[in-house]
Amino acid sequence: MSEHKVTLWPSGEVLEVSSEESLLVQLKKAGKKIKSGCGGCATCSDCVVIVKSGEMNLSPQTFEELRLLGNVFHITKERLSCQTRLTGDVTLDITGHEKTGAAGKVGKTPPPRGQKSTKTIIKKRDDIVRAEIESKEKSQEKPSGDWYRHWENEGDDASKPKKFGGNKRVKPFTFNDNDE
Repeated sequence: MSEHKVTLWPSGEVLEVSSEESLLVQLKKAGKKIKSGCGGCATCSDCVVIVKSGEMNLSPQTFEELRLLGNVFHITKERLSCQTRLTGDVTLDITGHEKTGAAGKVGKTPPPRGQKSTKTIIKKRDDIVRAEIESKEKSQEKPSGDWYRHWENEGDDASKPKKFGGNKRVKPFTFNDNDE
């Protein structure tokens, strides 16, 4: 069992980690709060850590990790801690996991790439009623142009029936005896 050093950025804290277990398991054993909604199955991307240095001392990316994060590690330096094992010393940034809210819960991470964040918007009843009234008023306004509700126009053409080109009798197709 080989031991490697993980330096946590920016605190500079050094942890001894083995190469046999994933970073997620090792960091949780060391008492670090690492978010993980899937329990280490590589389906949630909550356990992302940022590699500050020593990226050549990490295990290759697994298929599951590539499926969630893509192949842009060389740009983002992000790895899933549940899928990463060490082969040497590294420096990691886990400050995104250490942020806590007022209730002491781990802070919320941004949604994974390609997904929109959802927010619940609470509106007052007065605002909803006012919006409905404004919508009705706007729909009753007559826009400019002659085409708007042209069937209701009472003018010179109101006495004549409108001809829209429908209701024409179909002409039968006839064969000539000469055409064969």
